[in-house]
Amino acid sequence: GWLQDGYAWLLAHLLRVRWLVIAVFVGGLALAVPWLADAPQEFLPSLDEGDVRISLTADDGIGIDQMDALTQTVENLVSAQPEVAAIFTTVGGFVFGRSSFESTNRASIQVLLKPIEERAIASAAWIERVKRLIAEQQIPGLKVTLYTQGIRGIRFSDGDDDVTLRIKGPDLTTLGELGDRVVERLKGVPGLTNVQHSSEDIQQEISIRLDRQRAASYGLDVEDVGSVLRFALEGRVVTELIDGDRSVDILLRLDRLDVAAPGDLESIVLFSNNAPRRPIQLGDLARVEFVPQPATILRDRQQRVVEITASVGSGTTLEQAIRTALAAASEVPLPPGYSLYEAGGLETLQQGRESSRALLGLALFLVLVAMAVQYESVRNPVIILLSVPFALIGVVLGLQWTGLPVSMPVWLGLIMLAGIVVNNAIVLVEFIEIERRAGASPREAILSAARLRLRPILMTTLTTVVGMVPLALALGEGSEMLQPLAVTIVAGLSFSTLVSLLLVPVVYLTLAGRTRPDDLPATTAPPATLG
Repeated sequence: GWLQDGYAWLLAHLLRVRWLVIAVFVGGLALAVPWLADAPQEFLPSLDEGDVRISLTADDGIGIDQMDALTQTVENLVSAQPEVAAIFTTVGGFVFGRSSFESTNRASIQVLLKPIEERAIASAAWIERVKRLIAEQQIPGLKVTLYTQGIRGIRFSDGDDDVTLRIKGPDLTTLGELGDRVVERLKGVPGLTNVQHSSEDIQQEISIRLDRQRAASYGLDVEDVGSVLRFALEGRVVTELIDGDRSVDILLRLDRLDVAAPGDLESIVLFSNNAPRRPIQLGDLARVEFVPQPATILRDRQQRVVEITASVGSGTTLEQAIRTALAAASEVPLPPGYSLYEAGGLETLQQGRESSRALLGLALFLVLVAMAVQYESVRNPVIILLSVPFALIGVVLGLQWTGLPVSMPVWLGLIMLAGIVVNNAIVLVEFIEIERRAGASPREAILSAARLRLRPILMTTLTTVVGMVPLALALGEGSEMLQPLAVTIVAGLSFSTLVSLLLVPVVYLTLAGRTRPDDLPATTAPPATLG
């Protein structure tokens, strides 16, 4: 009762300065909308599920035993951390799905941390600490990359990491050099980790350069030499052996010991196609040499590209990281015929924002239509719907207080608020209409309805807010995904209660105060009270 009397007294004074009340709320909305438009953006929140991957790459030519020893050094350091629950290590390559890739200079460690309630450090902070410990070991020739496993099946761009930039151009050597320059520039950008490019992994390829004129003098061409090399190295099925009811193919090729080194290829014997046929060694017709080549050659729309990737560190959103990386990479001069672009992360964020805004506008329109049909009028639905935009003030305050960026769960929460926050305004406006039909003046109807409807409005708000608080506190693993949704609803609905209790009566008096009771739409009378 005391709260009802105090609220009625406050509202009576606010109705006398209603333009000041409207100006205060409009000013708050004018500050909230630009902040929401310029706030840090990300598509989905990052989850802390304790799944950390460690990738190790050593120098080319290292043996599997040496790689195992280097990996054990890192593995022992990781296993000594108190937050580690389990470790799974693969040396000599990696496994992706049902495919395995063998490489003696590659290894990977999958680390499963203890549940978040059993450790006092987040996965991102744990990664930073382990990086420093590995750097203190000063392991020569070993490149170590640590990152958290993303949401399986969800990719925000065409790249394999959070931030992906691409340089397009015709020459692989030039692309590799440009990739090195961009990587060096991005390594100094705060908030970016695991910076690398796709042409860093270099493998030695045996190149056989044929002297075409000399080969032609023997009646040979590139196809003839290639067929002999394929026969010598891969072999050819020349016949089959019948063993009972089984047939076994007979593969004819050179002995592996005869071609154990690249220089042995020069000793492979060919025969000229000219008469008389003469034996010729391959070294007399071609030059055999090692040529460094990138391990992978990427193409985008049939054009060669080098891909620069980086992970987003703690304290930085995806949009901030991408824009910062683009700004730093654009400082590297590109020769004619080469261009730098982003692999689609910004486009995904922009499409998500546009889709969310369209859905929010559609939700508001449907709410307006539903109320207009019920009221058979547009005036009251417009008054009620005016309470929805001002809920953004509470959403902005909640995001600022929790430090959360704007993500898709936030937009989903805004769409849900469009249908939730109107409930309190509907309850209040409907009771004001009932009082006016009973003969009360607009001001008396507003004060009477506000005093009597305060309790159900507070009950409706408190039950919803209290029910969403555990989710807003992000208790438990994986709760980071829905925390922005809960914070949006809790903050927006809490502030919308002030809008319903203070702004809606003021707006009603301003827009509908001069309407006579006889002009109000007819509705059923309220039920009679007992006693």
